[in-house]
Amino acid sequence: MNTIKYYFYSMRPTQWVKNLLVFGFIFFNQEIYNLLDLKIVTLTFIAFILLSSSIYLINDVIDYKRDAIHPIKKNRIIAAGKMSRNAGINFSIVLFALGLILSLYIGEYLVGIYLLYYIIFVVYSLYLKNILIIDALTTASGFVLRILAGGVVIGLSINSWFVIFIICASLFIAFGKRRAEVTMMSFKNAIVHRTVLSSYPKELLDNLISMTAAITFLSYILFSYNEDINSKTPNIVSNILPSHLKNPHWFKFTIPIAFYILARYMYNIYVKKTADTPETIWFKDKYILMSIMLYILVSFVTLYLI
Repeated sequence: MNTIKYYFYSMRPTQWVKNLLVFGFIFFNQEIYNLLDLKIVTLTFIAFILLSSSIYLINDVIDYKRDAIHPIKKNRIIAAGKMSRNAGINFSIVLFALGLILSLYIGEYLVGIYLLYYIIFVVYSLYLKNILIIDALTTASGFVLRILAGGVVIGLSINSWFVIFIICASLFIAFGKRRAEVTMMSFKNAIVHRTVLSSYPKELLDNLISMTAAITFLSYILFSYNEDINSKTPNIVSNILPSHLKNPHWFKFTIPIAFYILARYMYNIYVKKTADTPETIWFKDKYILMSIMLYILVSFVTLYLI
């Protein structure tokens, strides 16, 4: 039983939330009610769980010694000695193969994105994560590929401002994570754990975080003003609203919520110092969790009901 548990946790289930990005285009294109498309995107979500878990295992095998000195990552299955590196590699191959089979079932476009993602992040694990700025850009590419995959599998048009927003937001998170790692550990241990941190002085990281935070918020505003979001057909609620409330721009009310989430995340970087694990930050900060839930609710109401 423990073996099954260790294999499961080696897949880093807490990070599967990142793969929810594949639902981005179907949600914001107001196609969530299309059950056939929703099924295809859900299968794509599962394929990316298998793919990303395969990459995580490769990374854990390579970095097991470095992870062992990290206050949190030392608990990862391979770093903690609960799974051998050979078992990790074999399980990674199995996960990759299962995901590839599922991608072949879904469609040839997904296969191309699937293989591109795999190649990029194997190279990242071996080399790119040690190169200043390139490490963050590579991380951002993973989020973009998830978004694109969710769109191409059901033939939806690509909203360029949404893609730009995702790129900026992922860069902001990547730099925030590095800043938190430098803060959490001594500088000596930090650069042993992640070599590239020796090239990231705190002043540079602070400037990069401020810059990407500003661009992220601006790109989100432009996304919220995009015609693809605001030019929609009337639905049940809008049909019964008085004429002065029939406004196609209700989605813009998500802007202050997005700003609060961004600002609260910066609070976690600089004050709470918990941004080293962005995939679990909403469990650590109830205000971010509640804000995300409110954002989803307001987005759904403004896109699908009004």
